[in-house]
Parts: sequence; C-alpha cells; structure tokens
Amino acid sequence: MKWLAVLFLSLSTLTACDQGTTGRQMIAYDVAGAPEAEPTFVDDRGWTITLTLAELSFGPLVFCSHQPTFLKSDSLTDCGQVLGELGAAATWDLLAVGDSPLGTLAGITGRIHSAQYDFGWNWPSGQAAPLWHGEAGATSLSIAGTATQGGVTHAFDFTLDVEPRGAGLYTVAGLAAEGAPDATTAEVVLTASARKILRYIDFDLLAEQAEPFTLVPGSALENQLRLGLTTGTPVTFTWR
Repeated sequence: MKWLAVLFLSLSTLTACDQGTTGRQMIAYDVAGAPEAEPTFVDDRGWTITLTLAELSFGPLVFCSHQPTFLKSDSLTDCGQVLGELGAAATWDLLAVGDSPLGTLAGITGRIHSAQYDFGWNWPSGQAAPLWHGEAGATSLSIAGTATQGGVTHAFDFTLDVEPRGAGLYTVAGLAAEGAPDATTAEVVLTASARKILRYIDFDLLAEQAEPFTLVPGSALENQLRLGLTTGTPVTFTWR
C-alpha cells in the first residue's frame, strides 16, 4: 500500500522546487510518533508536572532540501526541493504505550535538511481560510494533568488550535531535520517534548483562576502555549 501513496504524490510537489528529479528514486515510508519520554517532570520553575492527557494532531508535513541558515537574508519558508510529503493529519498520543501511526509519507531520495509542518490546520495556496485535516472532534493540542509544588497542586486542562499565518504557509517552517532516506528506509519516528511545549507556562501566575486551569482565547496563557508548541524544536525526526 505504500507504493500507492507514492503514485498519488502530486506532480506539483515534485516539480515546484529548485531542482529536478533526475536520478532520484521514488520512495515511501511510515511516519510514527513516539510516546513522551517524560510523562512526569520538573519544569524550570520547580513545578512537578504529571500528565494525564497529551495528544497532538500532527500533519500535514513536508521534508525539504533547503538548509536553513537563520541569516536575515534566508527565507525559512523556502523548501527548495520537496523530498517527502504527508498530506493528512493524525492524532499522536504522547502517553501511549507504543508509537502512534501517523500515516505513510511519499517522496524521493535525497538529502533532507529541514521540515515544515502543521498541527491539523493547513492553509493551501488559493484557499480563503485554513482547512482541518485532523480527526473529527480533535484539536491541534490537548494536554492535561497536574502541577505540584510545596504541597500545592493545581489541575490544568488545555486545548489549543493552531493555524498557519497565511495561505501557502506551514505553521512551523525552517525546522532543521537532517536525514537521507532511501529505498531501505522503513519509517521516520517523531519525538515531542511536553516539557518544551509547556515551558512558558508559569503556574505561579494562575493561582487565582478556577480549576482546572483552561485557556481563554486570545489570552496571554494561550499565546504562551502556542509559542511552546511552535518554537524551540519540540518535535524531532529520526529515520530508520
């Protein structure tokens, strides 16, 4: 079934890039999300965080030949040549016992230097608004648990939707991701860090709120969680 995905890889994906595909081999491999390595951890402010729910809607995703330099002249939204594409989104359960299957990626051989991806919401060029590619009823991020410090325990239950900034853009772009998948590659395994996702949340400042702590649209808390999810490399990639 993997090769069916390759056959349906859009021609525009393979040709709308800086290089041709001469000498390249079409390939396909699975995408999987690994479970969270630290379902309980101590954050930088000394709060012990224990997760009871942690789900991401992950995708669509593209792997790119462009190597980000982070210089002012460099466009982090430049993909160069698209070397792999996952056109859908799936739920990634960070508290699962094993890996969460996220789909099958279709692409071509070549050296990958960066990735661009969304969290369920994708905004194709020419569309007036983003489109939801995840599972019905899901959100970009659902994360819940407790934060404990000095005998005080707070409960939190955060749900967040994150949309790209504009048409033709991915929510996360220019993320370094080094790999060279070939015909022997079976999968790419993604890891995510709840510690990084929650790193901007200061539970000391939430003590006056009703529990469980939740997000108010447009609030500083919502912006802090969005920054934690979309910056600082909370997702990494390993090809096997």
